[in-house]
Amino acid sequence: MKKISIVGRKKIFNGGNNSNNIDFSMLATIFILLAIGLVMVSSASSYSALTNYSNSNHYLSRQLLFAIVGVIAMLIISNIDYNTYKKYGYMFYFISIIMMILVLIPGIGQTRNGATRWLGYGNFTFQPSEIMKLATVLGIATYLTKNYRKLNSIKGYIKPFLMLALVIFIMFLQKHLSGTLVMIIAAVSVIFASGIKIKLKYIIPIIIIGGIVVAGFIIAEPFRLKRIMSFMNPEEDIKGANWQAAQSLYAIGAGGIFGRGLGQSRQKYLWLPEAQNDFIFAILGEELGLVGSISVVALFTFFIYRGYRIAITAKDMYGSLLAAGITSVFALQIIVNIAVVTCTIPVTGMPLPFFSYGGTSLAINLFAMGVVLNISRTCKK
Repeated sequence: MKKISIVGRKKIFNGGNNSNNIDFSMLATIFILLAIGLVMVSSASSYSALTNYSNSNHYLSRQLLFAIVGVIAMLIISNIDYNTYKKYGYMFYFISIIMMILVLIPGIGQTRNGATRWLGYGNFTFQPSEIMKLATVLGIATYLTKNYRKLNSIKGYIKPFLMLALVIFIMFLQKHLSGTLVMIIAAVSVIFASGIKIKLKYIIPIIIIGGIVVAGFIIAEPFRLKRIMSFMNPEEDIKGANWQAAQSLYAIGAGGIFGRGLGQSRQKYLWLPEAQNDFIFAILGEELGLVGSISVVALFTFFIYRGYRIAITAKDMYGSLLAAGITSVFALQIIVNIAVVTCTIPVTGMPLPFFSYGGTSLAINLFAMGVVLNISRTCKK
């Protein structure tokens, strides 16, 4: 493995060598996805916002504010040498852990739709789990880079697995299955990108442990088992457990080839719950049709390709691990969200990056993209 360069020998705000060679195709794709996402939030949320807040632009204005802040932060971060984060990787990880624990304390954590996953005061709230996604990547990547000489055996990976186990335990207490899956993929992708060699005798125990973790989440909350059973019998209980999935399919099916037209969705009139959140892709399918849906999927596919391309061509181990971990987080959320909306897998709460309404998620996504764009500046051309 290459020796990691010392941060102190570089200028922090030059992005390393070739500072002007940012991955323009990745940057352009981010802006295109963000623009389409804002348009879809405006359309999908208009009736709900008018009903609940007497302002059809309520959700859009908040999302736009976070988008502006996020883009500014992304452009600034894209000019900060990513090796700087090695100094603060552990600190960021443990601060995020503390915030996750605070969510569990009665009177501090805030509850929405039956889930206690937020911190904040008044109208300003955020999900620490969104920050934890990036913190998990930074923390584990920092450890693996600083201790790469210990990575010649499975024993060298004990601490990263313990870091992941701590996150999983806290997420279990929050009853946050979808978030846990993201954390696992984030950590595992970073670990595999470091070049871990797992012997066959370890694979089966890992699979068993993973199965136990998932089963534990399902058993802990009976509604998850109900969702699985509903998924197995989609024609039953259309007005109950299968309502959201059915309305999603109605929306996509009604879109046809070219869609009803932008802003012309019928399912957004409170038929499809959370239309501007996890099921926004269904509204996109209804309004823009198969052509629009495939176009967006193609953009996401190119986005993921560029992310992994940056990880593969990064000049050092740390940049490679960060890019691989961050890209994997996005890839999982994109795949799972679209799979849920199209009823390919049981319903679970997973936002669609750059599209789903949520200020914290959007801002953190753009922050993370700033890191990836900075890594792209120093990739091998």
